[in-house]
Amino acid sequence: MRLAFLRSLYRARGPFVSVYLDVSRDTENAPKEIELRWRAARETLAAQGADAATLDAAERAVGSLELPAGRPEGPQGQVIFAAGGRVVFTDLLPDPPRREIARFSPLPHAMPYLAQRGERIPYLRVVIDRLGADIVAVSADGLARTAKTKGDDYPVHKPRGGEWANRRYHEAAEHLWLHNAIDAAAEVERMALRSAAEVLVVSGDRQASRMMIEHLRESLRDRVVETESGSRADGSATAALDAELVRAARDLAARHSDAVLDAYQRELGQRDRATEGLADTVVALQRGQVETLLLNDDPSSVAELRIGPEPAQLAYADAELRELGVRDPAADRADAALVRALVGTDGELVTVPDDAATLTDGVGALLRYPL
Repeated sequence: MRLAFLRSLYRARGPFVSVYLDVSRDTENAPKEIELRWRAARETLAAQGADAATLDAAERAVGSLELPAGRPEGPQGQVIFAAGGRVVFTDLLPDPPRREIARFSPLPHAMPYLAQRGERIPYLRVVIDRLGADIVAVSADGLARTAKTKGDDYPVHKPRGGEWANRRYHEAAEHLWLHNAIDAAAEVERMALRSAAEVLVVSGDRQASRMMIEHLRESLRDRVVETESGSRADGSATAALDAELVRAARDLAARHSDAVLDAYQRELGQRDRATEGLADTVVALQRGQVETLLLNDDPSSVAELRIGPEPAQLAYADAELRELGVRDPAADRADAALVRALVGTDGELVTVPDDAATLTDGVGALLRYPL
C-alpha cells in the first residue's frame, strides 16, 4: 500500500485528535446513535486534554462525507484526524470500525485505519455493447472519472436471411461493430493509463467485449477480468458487477501481499536486504532505507518509541534524538511512529495477518539497498 495520500496529514503539527466512529445510517435512529457515539468520544478526548477548537472541528466532520457513487446506505465507519483547530484528514471506512477509538496524542493513530482500509487497487469498470462503452476509472486515492464512447449506430444489427443486400449488410454490421470496439479500446487505454488501473472488469455484450479486448495493448489485456454481470440498458443493476470488482481487487491485493511476504522471507535468509524486529527496522527507517514495511496489526500492542518533529526522527531513547538536535522528544505508539516515518520516506506498507506470518515484534522491512 502506497501512502502518498497521507502526506498532507503529516504536514500538520500535532497533537492530534484521532476518532474512529460507527456512522452507519441503516436504521431509523441512526442520526441519534451517531450523535451519542460522538458525544462519548468527545468527552474521552476532552479528558485527555484535547482543545475545544479541535474538538469542534472534528464534530463538524462527523457524518459529513458523502457515499461514493453507487454505494448504498448501510454499515460504515468514519475516521477523523484533527489538529490545531481543523480537520486535516477524514475518510469513510467500508464497515464500522473494528474498535471505536478516541485518542489525543502527538501523532495520528493511523494504523487501525490503514489495516481496515486495506490496499485500494486502481481499477476500470467497462460496460460495453455494439454501440459503445460506459467507463468508470477509480484511482488508488479513490478519485473517480467517467467516460462514454458512442459509435455509429447504422447498421448495428445484421438483417435476417433473405432480406435485400443481405451479404452487404452483414459485412457492414460487422465492420461497424469492429469500428466501435476499436474506439472503445482507445478510450479504455487512455483511462487505464491515466488512473494506473491494475484491474479492468469488462461486462456487457460478449462479442463487443471480445473485439474491444483484442485491440487493447498486451499489458492491459493481462489485467482484464470478464464477467456477464452488467448492461448498458437504462436502469440496469450494478450490484453484481460491483461485487465482481471487489473480488478482483481483493484477489490482486492478496497476491501482492503474498509476493511481498515471500520476498521478505527470502531476503531474511540472505541477511542483507531485510530487517527483523523493531530495533533494526527503526534504524533502517532513520536512514531512509525501507522500501516496504511489514506490520502485524496488533491493537493490543503497548510498544512505544520516542519521536521528534520530523518523520525520520524516531528512536528508543531520548538521548539518541537529542544527538540529532531534537530538543523535546515525545513518546507515542510505535506503530504511529513507524507509519509516519514510512510516509516521510515514500515507503510501502503491507499489513500481515497473524495467521499468515507472525513477525518478530510485529514488524519487519524490505530494504532499498543492503545493510
